[in-house]
Amino acid sequence: MALEAIRGELTLSELATRFDAHPNQVTQWKAQLLEQSAQVFAHGIKTQPEAELQELHAKIGRQALEIDFLGSALSKAGKLDAKAMIDRNHKLPVTKQAEALGISRSTLYYQPAATPTSEFDLMRRMDELHLPYPFTGSRMLRELLVREGVEVGRRRVGRLMRKMGICALYRKSSTSRAHPDNPVYPYLLRGMPISRPNQVWAMDITSIPMAKGFVYLAAVEDAIGRYRCPDILNTRPG
Repeated sequence: MALEAIRGELTLSELATRFDAHPNQVTQWKAQLLEQSAQVFAHGIKTQPEAELQELHAKIGRQALEIDFLGSALSKAGKLDAKAMIDRNHKLPVTKQAEALGISRSTLYYQPAATPTSEFDLMRRMDELHLPYPFTGSRMLRELLVREGVEVGRRRVGRLMRKMGICALYRKSSTSRAHPDNPVYPYLLRGMPISRPNQVWAMDITSIPMAKGFVYLAAVEDAIGRYRCPDILNTRPG
């Protein structure tokens, strides 16, 4: 490439495109050849045939595609399958294998710890308490366990509940859920200026949490009063 640059038959851009290199790199190699021409010609110039260079580039491209396909396949398969592909007897270091497979090296040395017997006993008792009291959450279930002398935190109870797949069963508010059989009417007030009382009346429903459960509150109100609420709140007496 440096010889071609010295001949001057091709421009730097043409040389960079032909040999897949940056123009600055071509200029640098040309300067090095001019400075060390005596040593280069004394030992003989060893150039790689263009055909072999193209074959090498094609091989690198195929390997890049194979690595990309391997990475996408492993991302779908999961880290456990990727961990099983590690070969500790291979010449490629384990660190490089983990890097090629897209997994952390610490994953290779992790050994899952066995669940202690006390954890199973606690989960069994939580399940026994959840059956007669299915409405209990992590806080209430933790209080029931503490009354029995089991010292356990609420976060641990919540973690075990998620692990067991149980949750508090109670009636939840559903004010925003539309019934599938009810028609959906267009909003006729969009863009309409509301400027006087008794022009538009609106109805709204909300849920109010109570000590045990919740209650619904339905209200019918004049739309002009609702729009003027911010002005009323911002006024100060005297």
